[in-house]
Amino acid sequence: MTPIKIIYVFSVLIILFSSTLGSPAVAQVLTKKVDPLRPIIEIKTQKTLTVEELIEKLKRANYTLLGEFHDNASHHQLRGDLILRLNQSKQTVVVEYLLAGKEVQFSGSTLESLHTAGFNSKAWPWSIYGPLFETLRISQRPIVGSNLDRSISKAIFSGANNPIPSSLKVDYQKSSLSAPAMAALEQDLIEGHCGKLPPAYLKPMMLVQRLTDISMARVLLERSSGILLAGNGHIRKDYGVPQVLKAVAPHQSVVNVAFTEDDGLDSKTVANYRDRYDYVWLTKPIERKDPCADLQFGKPSS
Repeated sequence: MTPIKIIYVFSVLIILFSSTLGSPAVAQVLTKKVDPLRPIIEIKTQKTLTVEELIEKLKRANYTLLGEFHDNASHHQLRGDLILRLNQSKQTVVVEYLLAGKEVQFSGSTLESLHTAGFNSKAWPWSIYGPLFETLRISQRPIVGSNLDRSISKAIFSGANNPIPSSLKVDYQKSSLSAPAMAALEQDLIEGHCGKLPPAYLKPMMLVQRLTDISMARVLLERSSGILLAGNGHIRKDYGVPQVLKAVAPHQSVVNVAFTEDDGLDSKTVANYRDRYDYVWLTKPIERKDPCADLQFGKPSS
């Protein structure tokens, strides 16, 4: 996966450095229609699935994790439609776009209701995320946040002693990453920030990423079932939320679907995905500016 692709699946950069970067999600979306010729692939079997077949498989899981490229509007459209069709229950929708502990109470417009719950429309542009939330409102499912509180992130980057909150510490200890998974996360964070990540930021950013995934997993586990909406990096099986769920709740059924762009999926790529995702839903690539061109790092915003 190229840096241009990786940068759109991690939210640490969006949240912490919004004042110096702007949001990578504001890239111009030129293609909003879904191309029906691009398939859904079951990674284990390498078979192509219909939407109906995918839905039947997702119904069997306690927790369904749906990934995204943050700036690709078709990913949000597809996931919203998918949730509407997963109508066998009113599972809670857990989102990375709100902090853990926040819940949307709809009153008035959808955007006003989200702002009341702490939604940041600078980090998550309404032009891209609005249709998703309008669809979620129609679904009448509870919507709750799962992202890490920024005070924790800032404490980590400031070098505070013992920055891991007690509410996450046990799960953090139980879900320690293997050496290969840790190396994969490190490499993805470096490449995902165009090779420009200051060395001093790497370890803090890795810890923030880990705690964010643990926060998301903890919110899911507060419910017997649920649907997570987050970037593809967060839903990876080797170092993301599924890894945490497997470590702390091994008997729960978890399935993940990466929404990615079709830039030539070959057998080697499929093999690489086997340790990351259960299903991959391919969409047409969108045109975007090179996010590496203007990428700069300052101090995390306060």
